[in-house]
Amino acid sequence: MIKPDEDVIKAFAHVSQNVPRVAKFFEDQYRAELERLPITASKSQPVASGRCQVLKEIVDLLHDAPHHEAPRHG
Repeated sequence: MIKPDEDVIKAFAHVSQNVPRVAKFFEDQYRAELERLPITASKSQPVASGRCQVLKEIVDLLHDAPHHEAPRHG
């Protein structure tokens, strides 16, 4: 995943703080995919692993964004 710019991080922080249901949804999706990984991986391991990786990165971004400190200029 590409590193998000400051505006994207601010948007994720806003969602995380004001719409916690979204973060919960992604956490639940990630955990469900992780639990199914041994089963789905036997059929298409790269796709299943990729889904888990992307969901984990979104969950981490939603979790970390409100604590992200913008770089100081100057």
